[in-house]
Formats: sequence, structure tokens, C-alpha cells
Amino acid sequence: MNILGLQGSPRKKGNTHELMSLFMEKAASHGADTRVITPHSMNIQPCKELILCEKKGICPIKDDMDTQVYSLLKNADLIVLASPVFFYNVPAQLKALIDRCQMFWGRKYKLNLMDPNRHVRQGFMLACGASGGKKLFEGLELTAKIFFDALSIPYKGSLTYRYVENPGDIKAHPTARQDITQAVDTLCSEYFLKPGILFISAKDACRSQMAKAFLNTHAEGRFRALSAGIHPAATICEDTSAIMAEKDLDLKYTHPEPLDRIDMERFERVILVGDDVNIGGDVLSGRTEIWKIPEPKDRSPATLAKLRHEIEGRVLQLIDII
Repeated sequence: MNILGLQGSPRKKGNTHELMSLFMEKAASHGADTRVITPHSMNIQPCKELILCEKKGICPIKDDMDTQVYSLLKNADLIVLASPVFFYNVPAQLKALIDRCQMFWGRKYKLNLMDPNRHVRQGFMLACGASGGKKLFEGLELTAKIFFDALSIPYKGSLTYRYVENPGDIKAHPTARQDITQAVDTLCSEYFLKPGILFISAKDACRSQMAKAFLNTHAEGRFRALSAGIHPAATICEDTSAIMAEKDLDLKYTHPEPLDRIDMERFERVILVGDDVNIGGDVLSGRTEIWKIPEPKDRSPATLAKLRHEIEGRVLQLIDII
């Protein structure tokens, strides 16, 4: 389980930082891989309304969003947004990141491309503010909901805390730690209780990515499918993304996952996609099967379409069996 934290506060080791730290500490105890990024320390330019996101599904601005953030957002199973309240919304640095996700909105609503993993992803928000007004967090909640919708991520709720202003207020809060523990337990349980299916290929750049996308799409959240490569490529093949887009499935910014980061014991079934895949050992005895689907010798659209059709058919048969 990959968890990405978006630390919205520009203040180091403040109350928002403490909320995020508590959340990630608990998530790590469930075996999740956690990462936190801080927009204020990154090169993230504000949206310039160039409209290419709506016309072509791309953002032409070259900065950390393009080289890092879009891929991190796309590949996270759970995204945690943590923020203080600045004029009833998030700080400018975090807002710039959110605004630049109009690219995902354009791909979803203008190009009609679906995130194949949308049924198994989650979004959550942590927030604190100095005052106690009833509407203190309304702006943040609306922003979070629209942000997660653009990413095709179900919004699972929030934990918000009023009268938090001075250093150490969250540490001294009577329920914050227990609240976060319960929230993380619920989110992680919802994820890990789904039967896991792992697709392994040599590079995780084509065949296994197709299989994962089709299973997560057609099963509609009944399972959690992941893919990994023994020697993963740096990126998935562009022609793979293009041929899957013909099925309205959006693989842009999806990246291959290294097998050595995967705990295979947490999967009920492991499928080796291709006869060129060898993981060795008998630790997965009884849970492993091989799909003898060779790497395509040529990457013409017709060949990839045939490969896509075969993999989708096998996935549909698998869903019927399990």
C-alpha cells in the first residue's frame, strides 16, 4: 500500500506536521509504504490557464509537478492532504499543487479517460485551525472533495481540529492520537481486506500493467490488483498508454513497480505474465500461475490491440473464477 502525504503547512514541525507524522507513523505499522512531500519546498508554479489540460490532457509547464508530483499522485493508493487554515482555505503553496491537477480533471471530464484504479484508491484530509467557527473548515472540505474527484479518488472523510494555534497544541490534544489511530486502522483495513492479485512481468511496462488496469476496472473494487517487474523499466511504454486509452483507461503517469518492494505474502494470487518471468523458490506454492503471453515482437497498434484483447479476456475469466 503506497500512501502519499501532502504536507500543506510551510511551517516546519508545527501542528499540521504533527498530524501528518502521527498518521504516517500509524500507517507504517500496518506495513504501508509512506512518503510525504512539502509543496513549499518544491518548484511548483501556479496554473497559468493555458487550457492544454482540457484540449490535450497535458500541462506544458515544466517543473516538479511534471517530473515528480503527477506520478506520485497517480500511483498512490491513499493520498492524505494535511493543511492549516489560511483565509478559509489551504496555503498558497498547496493550492498551486491542487490547481495544477486541472490536468487530471481535463483527462477525466474532457477526454473521458478513466483511472483504472479508481475503485481501490482513497483520499483523506487532516486539518487544524486557530479559531472555533462553525464554517472554519468548509472551504478546505470543498477544495479537498473537488481535488480528489479530479484524481478519481473517493473522498473518505477528514479529521479537523479547532482552537489549534500554539506549538504543541496537537500533541496536547486529548483525542487527536486516538482519532488518527482509528482512521488509519479503518483505511488500511478497507484496503488490505480486499483479496490481493499481483501481476508480475519482466519490466512491468506493458503486459502486467494492462492486466492490473483491467482487473481493477472490471472487478470494481472487489479485489486490489497490483503489478510489478523483476527488472522494472523507468516508465511504462507510451504505446501501452495509447492502446489502453482506446479503451478509455488512463495510464499516463503510471510507473512500473519493483518487485523487491512488494510483500508477496499479502496477495492471495500471484500471476506471472509471460514465460520469461522467473521469481524462483516455492514460497508461493499453490498461489502462483503463469500466463504464457510473450512480449510482443513488434509494437504496432494492431499487435498491441491483439495483446490487449487477450489480456482483458484472461482477466475476465479470472474474475469469474475467483
